[in-house]
Parts: sequence; C-alpha cells; structure tokens
Amino acid sequence: MNIDHLPGDLLLEIASHLRLPSEILHLSLTSRHVFGQLAQVLYAEVKLRGSIQCIQTLKMLVAHPERARHIRSLCLHPDDHGPFAARIWGRGALFNGYAISGAIRRLASKMEILQSFMWDGEELPPYDDMWFALRVFCPRLKFIGTSVGSILTSPNSHLFDFRDLHGFSLIFKPGFFAHMEPGSRDEAIPGYKRLWCMLINHCPNLEELTIDGYSPAEPVDAHRLTRGRWPYLRKLVLGDVVTEWHTALNHAARRSFLTFLEQHRNLEILHLHSGQMSVGSPSILDDLHDGALPNVRDFGGSLAQLQAYAHRAKVHTLRLPDAILLRESSPLTVSAVLVTAPQLTSLTISFALPHGYDNGGIVRSIASACPMLEHLDFTCACRPAFKFDTFSRSIKPLGRLRSLQLSIVRARGEETLVTCGSQLVRANPRISNFTISFLERSGPSPTRGSPPTIIRSASFDLLTDQHGLPVQLRVREKSRPLLWWRQPTATTQLVDMRPPGYPGTLKGGVVALLLDPSPAGQEMRVICLCAALVLSTVGGCFLL
Repeated sequence: MNIDHLPGDLLLEIASHLRLPSEILHLSLTSRHVFGQLAQVLYAEVKLRGSIQCIQTLKMLVAHPERARHIRSLCLHPDDHGPFAARIWGRGALFNGYAISGAIRRLASKMEILQSFMWDGEELPPYDDMWFALRVFCPRLKFIGTSVGSILTSPNSHLFDFRDLHGFSLIFKPGFFAHMEPGSRDEAIPGYKRLWCMLINHCPNLEELTIDGYSPAEPVDAHRLTRGRWPYLRKLVLGDVVTEWHTALNHAARRSFLTFLEQHRNLEILHLHSGQMSVGSPSILDDLHDGALPNVRDFGGSLAQLQAYAHRAKVHTLRLPDAILLRESSPLTVSAVLVTAPQLTSLTISFALPHGYDNGGIVRSIASACPMLEHLDFTCACRPAFKFDTFSRSIKPLGRLRSLQLSIVRARGEETLVTCGSQLVRANPRISNFTISFLERSGPSPTRGSPPTIIRSASFDLLTDQHGLPVQLRVREKSRPLLWWRQPTATTQLVDMRPPGYPGTLKGGVVALLLDPSPAGQEMRVICLCAALVLSTVGGCFLL
C-alpha cells in the first residue's frame, strides 16, 4: 500500500510511537501528503537556538503561514552562546534581536493557536510592540516569559498589558546585575509596579510563576509577591529575590513569605534558589504547619531546605544546582538526606572537589540511597574525582535508570568520549539516552550563575532490537574550538554495539579480533606478540 494513501489519523498514530523528533521529520519528508498530515506534530513545539537559526526559521514561517498556524509553543534563545561560547550583553546582543523580534511581530497574526511564548536572551526584545502583536493576534496565549539584561524595559511597555495569564516568567540576566543602580530596590525595572499589578489584579488564574536570576550580593526586590493569592498556582520558581529587607534584624519578618506558601496548597513544583533569609532560609519550610505544601513533587533548593521540608517523602524530582563541597564525610551526609525521599525518580546534583580523590564513593552512596532513579544529572567539577569505568560500575544498582547527564573533569589517561559511552552502555544497557561532558579544571567552586566550562561533550542515543539488546549507539560529539574566532566542531557517528557473531554483523576475521577491545581481543594481541618474539628469536638463531 502506498504511504500517500494512508489516512491522516493513522500517520499521526505512527508518529506518536517515534521517540526522536528527527525520526518524525524523516517520516514527514517521504512525500508532500505525509508532510502535510504531520505538520501539526512537527511544528506544535518550536525551540530555536542561536541568531542564525532564529532568523532563518522565522523567515521561513512568515513565508509559509500554513506551517506557522500549527505552532502551540514557541521558545527563542536568540544569542549565540552554547556551552562553548561567551555571553554577550548590551548593544551587541541587540544586533540580531531587532530582526528576530521584528519577525515575531509579523508572524503573530499567523499563529492563531499559540499558547506559550518564551524569549530567553541576554537582553529583552528590542521591539516592544512585539508584545502588543502577540496579545492582539494570539487570543489563546496564556504563558509568556522574557529576560531582562542591561537594557531595561519601558515604563509603558506592552509586556505589562496582558490579562488572565496562566504562566509568567521573568529572568534577570547577568547584564542586569552588572548595570544595576544602587538604591533601586523598590523599582528593579521601569514599570515594575505595573508588572505586579498585572499579575496580582489581572491574572487570578495564574498557574506558573518564575522570577529568577543569580546575584547573591544584589538580590531583586519581590516583596509584592507575598500579596498575591493564586488558588491555582502549581509552579513557583524563585532565584535571588528578597521579600523582606530586614529579615536579618527581625526574624519574624519571614512570616510574610511563610504565610504566602501556606496559602498555596496546590503547589506541585517549588524551586527556592535564593540565598536570602526571607526566601531561602530552611527555617521557613521547617516552620510551615503540618498541612502546608502537601503536593510538591518537584523540589529545587539545597539539602538543608529538603531536610526541613516535612513532605519530602513524596518528592519525585529533586534539583540541587549549587555545588556541594566533596569531602570525606560528604557521601554519608548526602545519602542520609536523600534516603528520606524514597520516591525520587529524577535527581540533579552537583559537587566540587577542591582537593583529594573520591574514587566513586559519592556515586555509590547516591545509587544506594535512590534506587528508584530514572534520570540522573551528575556534575563533579574542579578536579578528577574518579575514573569513568568506576562510575559505570557504581551506577549498576540503578536498574531503572533510563537517561543520564554526566559532567566530570577528565582523569589522566581517560578514554575518549565514544569509548566511555560504549563502556557505559555495556555496563548499563537499559540507559537509552545520555550525555557525557568533560569539564575544564577550575579553582573556585562553580555556582548556579557561573557553571563550569565544558571542553568536550557528546550526546548518545541507544538503538535496540526487538528484545531490548543494544544494536547501535548514535553519537554526536562537540568540542571547544582551539581558537576564539572558530566555531565549535561537531561530528556524528554510529557505533556498532552488537557482539561478534550476532546475526547481521560482518565477520571481521583476525584483524577485527586484534582490534577488538574485549578480553578475547586482548588475549589475541598477547598471543600475536609472543609469536612475534618467538619468530624473531628463531630468525636470529638462523642468521648466526
């Protein structure tokens, strides 16, 4: 049967069983009919990174409104800073922002079902009337987010004119804190009072709220937050903000934020990354009454905050972004807290090893304390803590682990990323996708605002047969450019994970056995070396 004759419902059902977006794209490119039927899947969620991708893709969408009308979520990262690029803010970051925000302004009238829009750049969108176009032409838009850098908003910005939002995100970038004027506590940005008026008075059905930024020395004022009452609020993310400036002098002043938390019983996602006493103090969670925050399943903060949270046994996702200093007592300390959250299925944790050697002790303690983990994001910075094969063996008890993000400092004599990935799959064949990154040696401990520098990184996708056995490992490797004006290099390859003799594999003969990294290959190389020594000895005797 010709694929062009398949009904659209059947094609959508087939696409729903494809794991990777690239697989859906390859299916849609088989014919015009299939592409037209799968456009609603391909363009439902669009994420663009870098100025070139943003400009080119948005121009294409403006020229093809039949594709743009399927967009439900649009997330833009307009700056060219990945793991191997430096941050640029100020007028330099606005150079491409005009073209990108102008394209959004033209595209708004074609995105009829747009529900979520996020601008995550080092500076805010240069064309403020972009927000006006989104508000007028996208009636279903309920989730918006933006970032603020060194160039501030206008007091009359259209950003503050939205009504009945269900989600709002405001991220303060490093450029904002670098140019922040002293004494601007009450009015962090022009129109700040209008922002809170919009959220408190005109968005009663707010479900998600994010006010983020990293600056422990100069936090952003958010005292108006405690006046809000949103009965449907289920996600709250707070960075370095402060709700009461005199908390250090008056400990009772923490009561305003404590009361705010007690009034929002439906919170399911709670991230408190602030180092300020009025928001980030563990005693706030400890002082909550017993029935407060009973439904939090995704928690972010510090180990002390988790320990103070009464319902931590119900937490499924835990994020600890600030690096924990790795000492001899760290494995016991960390595992003692993690074991009190027995339902953890996802963990993000970071360590810094200023001196010494861990030899995998912290990994083994995490594996024993969190046996239900399905996703692990593990970072160990500053210096090498263990060999990679030690890590591969240490996570074997995590039988449910399906995805992994590992960032470590490469030990001396360590294998390549591809070899490390192959070792990990052979030791843990249930992991379907993972990322391994080698970090630069660093002196000070990394923070949430200044993560460690990545030298080389590789993402892996495991392809299995019908029995779940590894067949191929798809590897995409990126490395930092040696010269500052060059682009990062990227390579893609497929690694055959099938053992010799597996149906469908080619017999490589003696040469393939000599190059095989398995014990059989090692024995063959030893035999060949011994044979060569014997032949050379016999040949020398004949010559004499």
